[in-house]
Amino acid sequence: MEFKLKIIIIGEPAVGKTSLVKKFVSGQFANDYRASIGTNIFTKKIKLNSGIDVKIHIWDIAGQERWIAMRSIYYKGTDGVLMVADLTRKNTFEQIEKFWYPDLKKNNISSPIILLMNKSDLIREITEEEIEALGKKIKAKDILITSAKTDVNVEKAFKLISEQVLRD
Repeated sequence: MEFKLKIIIIGEPAVGKTSLVKKFVSGQFANDYRASIGTNIFTKKIKLNSGIDVKIHIWDIAGQERWIAMRSIYYKGTDGVLMVADLTRKNTFEQIEKFWYPDLKKNNISSPIILLMNKSDLIREITEEEIEALGKKIKAKDILITSAKTDVNVEKAFKLISEQVLRD
């Protein structure tokens, strides 16, 4: 039996959402930044540690404000949420609490959330204490420090959210 899950990945522009997804799906990392337009949908089949086969549909949702009207449509049917902030840009971290988490609530999304603090290969602006506090505020099921560039915790993030969805 194969489970099908809709996982959304959200956060401010240029935090590395698309890079994380592409690294997970294809193993590739691109150094150039291209803003996502609306949403990109990726699919990958994985086997969880429990032996369960899962087909993940990953909705990489654009962070730009001009896509705000479309977001509620993109959110529909969400099973799990990967919320991404950039460890090198404190404002992206602050926006999780100020915008992204309230935006999910406003759209009645109560799916499990995993907080991804991306770009761990670079110099951080955010402390462990701040990360832990934010995780509690947004009721994150888990927090992972990631790097799409160096492939730190990328596959783990997608497996973890899938396992969390099936557990809930």
